[in-house]
This record gives sequence, structure tokens and C-alpha cells, in this order.
Amino acid sequence: MGLKGVPVVMYHGVGPGCPGWAWNHLFTRPDVFEGQMRILREKGWNAVTLDMLYAHMKEGAPLPENPFVLTFDDGYLNNWTFAFPLIKKYGHRAVIWMTTEFIDPCAGPRPTLEDVWNGSMREEELEAGGFLSIAEMRAMEKTGIIDIQSHAATHTWYFGGPEIVDFHRPRGVDGYEAPPWLGWNRSPGRKFEYMSVPLEETIPFGTPIYAHGKSLVTRRYFQDPSLDSILAAHVSARGGKEFFRRADWRRSLERIAGEHPMSGGRFETGDEFASRRRSELAGSRETLGRALGKQVDYLCWPGGGIDDALKTLALEAGYKASTTLFQAEGRRNLFGEDPREINRTGCGAPWRWKGRLIHRTAPGFFLEILRLFNGERDALWKLRLYKIKYMFRGLFLPASGGGA
Repeated sequence: MGLKGVPVVMYHGVGPGCPGWAWNHLFTRPDVFEGQMRILREKGWNAVTLDMLYAHMKEGAPLPENPFVLTFDDGYLNNWTFAFPLIKKYGHRAVIWMTTEFIDPCAGPRPTLEDVWNGSMREEELEAGGFLSIAEMRAMEKTGIIDIQSHAATHTWYFGGPEIVDFHRPRGVDGYEAPPWLGWNRSPGRKFEYMSVPLEETIPFGTPIYAHGKSLVTRRYFQDPSLDSILAAHVSARGGKEFFRRADWRRSLERIAGEHPMSGGRFETGDEFASRRRSELAGSRETLGRALGKQVDYLCWPGGGIDDALKTLALEAGYKASTTLFQAEGRRNLFGEDPREINRTGCGAPWRWKGRLIHRTAPGFFLEILRLFNGERDALWKLRLYKIKYMFRGLFLPASGGGA
């Protein structure tokens, strides 16, 4: 069969989700996650660190039987409240990729599942939304179970050109949901609270939304602030929210924008673009290293935003390795592959099919995903059987629904 790969598993959060949050599909339910952690232990899988994986890929350093790496993107609070106690309970370890602009400034660690287990509170009282604090990261690092690494600094989207693709308006008008990053970019110091505080409410209705892209790979376009003001004033003078009851509201705004000279906007220069990217990568590494008293060696690219120049900048900033595009074909984290590039696979919970989210996938489904990454061919057929089962079940569930 050849050498087995080392699956590096991508999660985001473990928790019940947050009311009204657009990205609840990123969270794995705690009972499903516990089943996954349990089967890993029962079947003899062994969690390894990124340092161990790097040494294996670079030098052929030995690893224990059935090695794997657990990783969590973004640094959600529930990595502390839910995931960490369950990882510890089953004797595993994990990596959290923290985006530094989302760090919560709160002082002390917040309650976790361990407080539920000892009877001091109920599970539904645990905070479900938000991001990690320095105190919580330090507490997890101190145990040796959790390794905090970099997910860059901003993890946002920036305008990338003068083309107007939409206008900010009340929620629900023509199915509109404000992109969270509009609020992040206007109030970067409050990004950590956006899951519970609607930051987009600080943005005037009528504000144009330009063509945009992920911050690290987008040469930023700075819009003309005078056009923003003109459009916002136009909407305000015509009733604010009431303006959007008009059938021609969009044509009205597009006409004003079309008549406005575009000379007030500009792209960042090539030097500004390179400097911003270099500063973000180095700054995130420095911020985490200083806060946690450690050397930060690994980087996960936010949203998969990556290009060749960024890879070079990451090495120059001091990172030993970074993640590839998700599930890069043909890469299994083997000795002989470039140790500077870490390939990852999904956790299978939730699993998406035709707009439906199957939340309660079986532990065996998760295990076959890891075995497939390893290169074990029979895992493909076992996964197909699971998927047929979930597809059949999905026919009888609402489009946003779960399943057991």
C-alpha cells in the first residue's frame, strides 16, 4: 500500500452555534465531537504536534502508529469552553490557529465544560459565541495539550476595485445579509464582539459595497468617501429604511454612483501592498509570541487566501511552515514532501449536501475520512456508503437542517 499519510484535520469550532449567526455551519456539535475524540482513542490513533510532523516530513523522524493532528481555525471561544475539555478528556492534543485582531480583551478565563461536569453550572449557560482571550490561550498552552499558532492578523475582506456590486441596506431587503467584514473594517477594535453585537449597524444605509477579496491576496481599493456620503445622504433624506420599500431603490443609487466622478478612489501602491502583507504576517507572529512567551513557527492562511509571493513572505517572517490550499491533491504530509507546506482534510461534521447540512455524522464517518487521507483505498467505499445513507436521510430534512 505504501507509506501512510498524516491527516491534519480542520475544525473551526465545537459548540451549539449562536442565534442569528451566518456561519453556524462552521461548528461541530459537542456530542458529535466527543464521539470523534472517543473513536480516535478506541482505535489507537495518536495525536502529534506540528513540530513532530515537520520533523517527520523534513528528516523522516519516526511518528507513533496512526498519527494525526487536530487543528481549529480562527480562535473561537468555544475552542476553550467546549473543545479543549473534550480533547483533554480523551488524551489528545490540538493546534488553534488564532487571528490576532479577534482576540478578546477580557481579563480572566471563562467557564468551560469542566464547570458543567463538576456541577457548578449548566451547559446551556456556557458562552457560545466570541473569541479567545490571552488568559484562555495561556491556560491551554500551559497544559501542553494546546498549541497556539498564527492565523494572520485580519482575516477580513477588502475592496479590490471600483466596481460597485451592492449597497448596504436593512437586513432582509431582497434577501440581504450584511457581510460581517463591513463592520469589522469600520470598527476593527471591536471585531472580537461581532458575533453578539451587530457592528454593521454603524454603517449608513446606501453605502456602496465594491468588488472585494480576501485581505492577504487583494490589492486594496480605497473608495471615494464623498460618494459614500452622497449616497447615504440620499437614502436618509428619503426616509432611511423606508427608502428601500421603493421598487426603484437600486436604480436610484446606481444612477447617482454612475454620475459621480471616480477620481476620488485609489488602489494601494505595489509597495503599500507588499508592506501591508509583510506587516500582517510578521505582526501576528510577534503578537502571539509576546503574549504567550513562545516562538510561533506555523501559519494557517485565512480562508485559503494564498499566493506564491505570500509563501515567500511567510518564510521571511520566520514561519517554518504554512498550510496549503484545503485538501491539496496528492499531498499526504509524508517524508519527502515539502515540510513547509501542511495539507489538511475536513472533519466531516457538519457534512454539506445540496444545501443541506448533516450535523450528526457518525464517528465512523470521521474515521474513514482520516483513513482515506492516509491512502487506504477501502475507506473510499465505506465513505460512499455513509454518504448514501446521509443523502437519503437528507431528503427528509429541511434544507438547513441536521439529522441524527
